[in-house]
Amino acid sequence: MILSNEGRSLILRQTTPDDVADLLKAYDDEAFIRLYRSNNQSVDEEQLRQALEHRAQIAPAEMAYVEFMIVHKQHGNIGIAALGDYSALHQRAEYLVGLFDEEHRYAGRGIEATLLILDLAFNIYKLHKVYSYVYEYNEFSQKNMVHLGFKAEGRLDHHHYLLREKRFIDLYINGMTMERFRNSEKIQKISPRLVGRDITQEYPQLEVNQAQQLPVTEGHEFLEKMRELAQQQEAQ
Repeated sequence: MILSNEGRSLILRQTTPDDVADLLKAYDDEAFIRLYRSNNQSVDEEQLRQALEHRAQIAPAEMAYVEFMIVHKQHGNIGIAALGDYSALHQRAEYLVGLFDEEHRYAGRGIEATLLILDLAFNIYKLHKVYSYVYEYNEFSQKNMVHLGFKAEGRLDHHHYLLREKRFIDLYINGMTMERFRNSEKIQKISPRLVGRDITQEYPQLEVNQAQQLPVTEGHEFLEKMRELAQQQEAQ
């Protein structure tokens, strides 16, 4: 399964135990966690490391969750993005994104990260729909989601309880279907500049004609050599 993507200035890669320090710092930052995932359960370094090690051993589809570190090519780790609550039956997943520092939140980094996630979601993972919840007080994020092409599907009254503030808040819910993604003029316009290609277009399928195919005997020999090489590597 492909667990990375790259744009003009950002790289997405799956989070690993090596990211513990950056993740703990982010989780302890109230300004960040209030926008990304309020009521986040507090964990210590060892608990988080074990969770990341465990996550690396299980297929994301089985966990129904995959988390990415957002890496800026000059500034290093600047945020987290995730696809969660995955449903194989409904072919959908919830999208979350959070940037650690305010300077990156207002510099368009979230837009590029979202494009990279949508590219994976629709072109690689073949999801039918991606949706996102936004807290009522995060108007900046809500405007960006709609501006990018997500459909504002509604506002859920008093749908979420903030433990620290001891109050209920509303949640916006936004959705992007495969059809909406493929026909988005906005994404068609900005993805070549931010990602390097029009991500609304499916990846071309490689077709091998008869002249390009290996003869049966050569094909078997090739496979046998690959098996031998794999066995040698396992023995080392």
